Amino acid sequence: MSMSNNPYLLDINNLTINFSTDEGLVHAVRDVSLNVRPGEIMGLVGESGSGKSVTAKTIMRLNPNNTLIEQPSQIIFNHNGKDINVLKLRGKDLSVVRGGAVSMIFQEPMASFAPAIRISDQIIQTMQIHLGIDKKEARRRGIELFERVGIVQPESRFDQYVFELSGGMRQRAMIAMALSTQPKLLIADEPTTALDVTIQAQVLELMLELREQYGMAMLFITHDLGVISKIADRVTVMQKGKVVEAGSAHQVLFDAQHKYTKKLLDSLPNLDNLPEAPKEKPAPMVSMENLSVAYKMSSIGRKPELFRAVKNITLELPKGHIIGLVGESGSGKTSLGKALLGASPISGGEVRYHTGTGGLSFDKKQSFKRKDLANIAQLVFQDPYSSLNPRMTVRDIIAEPLEAMGLTKDRSETDRRVLEIAEKCYIDINHLRRFPHAFSGGQRQRISIARALVCKPKFIVADESVAALDVSIQAEILTLLKSLRDELGLTILFISHDLSVIANLCDWVCVMRYGELIEQGSVRQIFLDPQQSYTQQLIASIPLLEHPDKVLNSVSEVENTQ
Repeated sequence: MSMSNNPYLLDINNLTINFSTDEGLVHAVRDVSLNVRPGEIMGLVGESGSGKSVTAKTIMRLNPNNTLIEQPSQIIFNHNGKDINVLKLRGKDLSVVRGGAVSMIFQEPMASFAPAIRISDQIIQTMQIHLGIDKKEARRRGIELFERVGIVQPESRFDQYVFELSGGMRQRAMIAMALSTQPKLLIADEPTTALDVTIQAQVLELMLELREQYGMAMLFITHDLGVISKIADRVTVMQKGKVVEAGSAHQVLFDAQHKYTKKLLDSLPNLDNLPEAPKEKPAPMVSMENLSVAYKMSSIGRKPELFRAVKNITLELPKGHIIGLVGESGSGKTSLGKALLGASPISGGEVRYHTGTGGLSFDKKQSFKRKDLANIAQLVFQDPYSSLNPRMTVRDIIAEPLEAMGLTKDRSETDRRVLEIAEKCYIDINHLRRFPHAFSGGQRQRISIARALVCKPKFIVADESVAALDVSIQAEILTLLKSLRDELGLTILFISHDLSVIANLCDWVCVMRYGELIEQGSVRQIFLDPQQSYTQQLIASIPLLEHPDKVLNSVSEVENTQ
């Protein structure tokens, strides 16, 4: 260690990381250099596989055993005025930095806490190890941190288990735990990706407040440039393990030089070109009348309680439209989608499909045969990784609904249908004999869409079907859904918590809260003139990328009217 005049708190130089696998070396990070100043927020941007998370975990020395770090890689951390090469630390010296001077928060809080140990015990133990304080003082500071990160009833919440908290509260608890050691640098790896838009806005605001309060620097990792625009001072962009662009947030976001950065920016949804409302609303493809869905919820030591997920919804979904269904976690949107497909039993009301041949309807008492619904309605799942059978070829995955329902006469007709829909979904027909692991997330989602459409349904439910994808891949899938709607005359119910995606895809928008439909209208009406305060709150929370000149002009216009 040596006394340092280094202006940077974190200074990464020529970092090169490989992973040793049975198939050979995987080059994860190549010659990466970046730095973070004290009190600064550095945004680290890139899509899946860019190497951003590997870089972050290497700072914390959390790499797997098959990690190979090449010379002359350096990660210099300025600790109490002295430069420390983190890559050379061992044992107690490493623990001074990891979890002490440097803390990390992850995308999924459930993976960061031990589920069978109270949150209080975990935070108290962390403070005792790193700060050397007694249990009583650690508890006092822990409750104070819970209050500072905005957790209501901090004293009682502090003693709960992580599974007893909501998603937003879990994220706040994880931030409190990361702050408990009074770190100089906080590494945040996709901390808001899984959150609802209003909770995301609250967490971003909280992190800015904590930066001011504690003078803490941050390395903020995300694939969302809209989020980066709200929080970062400087930005580093990574692609395929390399840094391709770096500079001030303004420079990277509004004067990007590298074609990859420009591609990411072009893929961002915006609210500038919202479609006009159709002059006439088409006839309905699906209608609901007083639709209700209820579940029995039980827990140890308590009597089962009835949870009403969907409450008396009456709604028509127009033919040929893409209808966005938005709402936060627990709003009932997924339960509604499942009820329309007969995947969840309805507790009241009726669902009717208007197919022009007598249609199909069902209610609490009247059921239907799965085959009857197969060529009317289908589902596209959220996760393209877990929804495809890894032991089946792409051909067999797409063909399975046809074969299971007996919708084709023989194998040759099945193969013809598979080839036809594969081409429409831009799946290379030469790859139909491959298995899912050979495909990227975007390609897998195309396979999921092809599987849903092979039965030639008139209506599909897409439940968070781009949430797990990078922004440029999202844009490709949204374009595909639009073209399939136009070509096949589909009606699509697109369920999402991402309002910027809804704005750029949908014709009509329905907003749910606590199981109720609180507002609906054309996409232009909902986004530009929302009537309900809750909808207004959702729209205001969207992390849009706005040029400062545009903001200044809008401010001047307001001032000139006063």
